[in-house]
Amino acid sequence: MKTEKRIQNERTRGKPSELPVDFLRLVNETLTQALDTGLEEIKKIHPESAFRSQGYIYGDEIVLSISLIHGAEVLSATTVHASVPYIPGQEKPTINELLAWCVDSAGIVFQYYLDPEFPERLSQIAESSLGALEDAPFEWSPVEVNPKQKAVVHVKMDKSNPVLDRLAEDWLQKNDPDYGKNEEDKNSATGVSAAEEFLEERIEAIRSAKAGFGSGQNGPIKH
Repeated sequence: MKTEKRIQNERTRGKPSELPVDFLRLVNETLTQALDTGLEEIKKIHPESAFRSQGYIYGDEIVLSISLIHGAEVLSATTVHASVPYIPGQEKPTINELLAWCVDSAGIVFQYYLDPEFPERLSQIAESSLGALEDAPFEWSPVEVNPKQKAVVHVKMDKSNPVLDRLAEDWLQKNDPDYGKNEEDKNSATGVSAAEEFLEERIEAIRSAKAGFGSGQNGPIKH
């Protein structure tokens, strides 16, 4: 799944850097733990439901996409894209802070639809139709995730499925000799303790966000 770029700038349309595999694995784990109750409810409908993420760092933007997929046999999925401006070399906010904001903002959206107190929303996100999602941010919409730092992330929701896109990439790898040349190792250099701290902070941020979002009237996004 090629993540959609929100900021359109001809000078920064170069090839982006993919986020490290270890970080993406951590994102999946974060959402799974923070939204465990709602995820278990979804699994009653789709037993193989799980989070899958991917993301890119551009010359002016970071885009993180998190998908709730339902197994290889189910074509439908739900993806939340989170976008934040990025200036290479900037001291504040750091790239780790920007990534944390992206995780939190996507988690807020998923929290809204995976809230066990609202079974109708669980049914909506389990549906294959994008139109079934009421109050969803179908266009890029701002969400504030850190009032003290005035951190605003733009989010967007769609029904793209990374599993299908991965199958297409696998086919290209097998049939296109020029595909994937000069790929670099994307393993994260983050220490274990830092990763654990990041995980705990994100879980707490997503769970605590429930008090400020998901009123049932205006959806998960406050304009």
